Amino acid sequence: MKLTAPQIDHLFTFTRQHYVEWYDLQSELVDHLANAIETQWQENPKLTFDQALNTEFKKFGVFGFMDVVEQRQVVLSKKYNGLVWHHFKDFFGVPKIVLTIAITLLLFSVLKIGIYSEWIFISFYSILLGLAFYKLVKNSLLKKGKNKQEKKDGCLKK
Repeated sequence: MKLTAPQIDHLFTFTRQHYVEWYDLQSELVDHLANAIETQWQENPKLTFDQALNTEFKKFGVFGFMDVVEQRQVVLSKKYNGLVWHHFKDFFGVPKIVLTIAITLLLFSVLKIGIYSEWIFISFYSILLGLAFYKLVKNSLLKKGKNKQEKKDGCLKK
């Protein structure tokens, strides 16, 4: 005996009521519950849907789906922490670290030796502001060019 669409919807509602928030995990649990209910019906066709569901849910233990949810959180946390660590290592590679240390030492030595430290600070910050302004203008021009290209491509497709 197969489950009907309303029964499957009831299984999705059932998993949501038991604090399973993620759709992919809900889908897996619904699939598991549906297969188990169909197996129970093959063994004992007199069982109702609710009886079969309650019997299968009791197999998850006292905490229900919480163990499954916690296991999924642990797996996803490891995955995302690994991704963050990978991007961190990519960003802070050896060239960037060496360049940062070299610039810091150069700036320190110039400020320590130089008598015009105020002018050095002013010129340093002026250069930084100039570079930031340049990047902002460049990014806005790139966005405008991209929007014009999308509009142009959209007109050609019609």
